[in-house]
Amino acid sequence: MMLSRHAESLFWLGRYLERAEYSTRMLDVTYHSLLESAAWESERAWRDLLQVLRSESGFDKTGSPATSEHVNRFVMIDRANSDSVSACIERARENARSVRELIPTELWQSLNSFYLALNQRDLAVDLAEQPYDLYEMVKQRCQTVSGVLSDTMARDDGWRFVTIGRHLERAQVMCRLLAIRYQNLGDVSFHQWLAALKSASAAEAFRKAYRGSQDPAEVIEFLLLSPVFPRSVFFSLRHAEAELDILGAQFGRVTRPQRLLGRIRAGLEFAEIEELLHDDLRLHLVEVESDIRWVAESVALEYFRNSHEFAPFVPTGPAPVGTKGR
Repeated sequence: MMLSRHAESLFWLGRYLERAEYSTRMLDVTYHSLLESAAWESERAWRDLLQVLRSESGFDKTGSPATSEHVNRFVMIDRANSDSVSACIERARENARSVRELIPTELWQSLNSFYLALNQRDLAVDLAEQPYDLYEMVKQRCQTVSGVLSDTMARDDGWRFVTIGRHLERAQVMCRLLAIRYQNLGDVSFHQWLAALKSASAAEAFRKAYRGSQDPAEVIEFLLLSPVFPRSVFFSLRHAEAELDILGAQFGRVTRPQRLLGRIRAGLEFAEIEELLHDDLRLHLVEVESDIRWVAESVALEYFRNSHEFAPFVPTGPAPVGTKGR
């Protein structure tokens, strides 16, 4: 087993990469979907995005209105926002730098060049004049780093912590995206559900799986329960659990993160979308997202803090935060 500080750096490297990519993708989709929308629709859409990113309270402290200009700046480059895209890339780079001897040189070079390229640009001007070019650059660079990571990193414990971090982060944001969309179900057109699919790079995969369906229930089923789409909540949790199982086997016991994640994964694996829709789906999504945050906290207790303190599993409500991110 590697040093706990190295494991933590790799875990957060994965989370920050994922956070930067999905934040940019959601900015891109929201910006383009609102080009011909009314002002009231625009404000609501930007507010929804801030809720999905868990940035609404931080944004409100700026005192700025929820317009394209102000939300883009806050999410992409604002130094007051610790989860801005630029801050996430910087933190991912710093975590990679701290474990350079454990990661492939190609991975470090790819991430470092991404960071330098971002800092060489006048991001404020890019957002004001050509935000779509900046979105595309960030998305492509994130995907390049992910591809280099996948193709060059040995499937050892370091890989496992990066993968667990990425998949837990991915599952959390997907739960929040679906919860925000579902809470306004009566007012949401399929155009907005299509935007949700595009935010997950899932539009084409959904059309192939459901043959052009425009049923919101099937969108929810696909993004929540699909066993084959890599950004669905179930797919992400199953793959994070597989890596946790390998780590746990080294201890000769089932660890607390395995038990917690196993419960959540099993609940989704045997769920039926009709039953979820009949109940309070939004509340269920909020609970699942909260539970995943507890999994991330239990990973920190088990592997990063060398602590055997008992953290009671609370199915609902806010979860504690980690030491390097939330």
